[in-house]
Amino acid sequence: MESTPLSASVEVFDHDVSKWIISSANSLGNCRAKFCSINSLRFLKWAHEIFPISPIVASFCALNATEEAVVAFIDAAKKHGHKKYANVVNLHDHQDKALISVFAQRCTRAAKQGRLAIAVAPDEDALVFRVPVGDGYRHDKLHLSAFRIYPNGESPEPGDIALGGFPTLTELETEVQKVAEARNKLLYATKTGIQSGFKEPQSSLLRETQLSLGLIWATVDLYRNPDQDRPFIDMVLEGMASLKTQRTVKE
Repeated sequence: MESTPLSASVEVFDHDVSKWIISSANSLGNCRAKFCSINSLRFLKWAHEIFPISPIVASFCALNATEEAVVAFIDAAKKHGHKKYANVVNLHDHQDKALISVFAQRCTRAAKQGRLAIAVAPDEDALVFRVPVGDGYRHDKLHLSAFRIYPNGESPEPGDIALGGFPTLTELETEVQKVAEARNKLLYATKTGIQSGFKEPQSSLLRETQLSLGLIWATVDLYRNPDQDRPFIDMVLEGMASLKTQRTVKE
């Protein structure tokens, strides 16, 4: 039987990789990143439990899970080598948090296109990845340091986890506005009627589940490997700072 988006979302949440991420997040020391990660996972759990009763409320819980995962990631980035640009992110601003989730979604999409495969290492001390290289594959432990952004159509180095180029200002503005307004479209009535929620709530739940778990994994990796080189994180955060500056000028 072909899986539906909802069953696919449940499968993602119950996957061995997800269980490793959840266990690792719970093992972090007492810090904001840990508590936001746990809260994100709690809202994901509620989203799946509530979905059969109310897809709209479930979708809201899933959106909140992603926002909490964003806070966890940014808090970890501030503490582990990326403070300069991470400080630009206003964690009380829905649009700022939406921008991080937009980047995370683009990374997920690009990694899938590059045929990235992920599993738990045999000794369970990390996640491992596989990407095509020539006629074979590269296998290694999965860390943020393995990801690279290649702007202006540059060809990636063999074995890198390539994330494509940097999106344009117009592309980002459009996506961020859409994500930042999602809560209103889920919850609040208008002059013309009540909201019916996302057009495809099951697909939305799957997307937010993948994004939240990915951001929580990134949080864990920042804490476990604070001294690794992660240039793409600085590129993303620096790009975000540039976007905010251009927004201010436009206003």
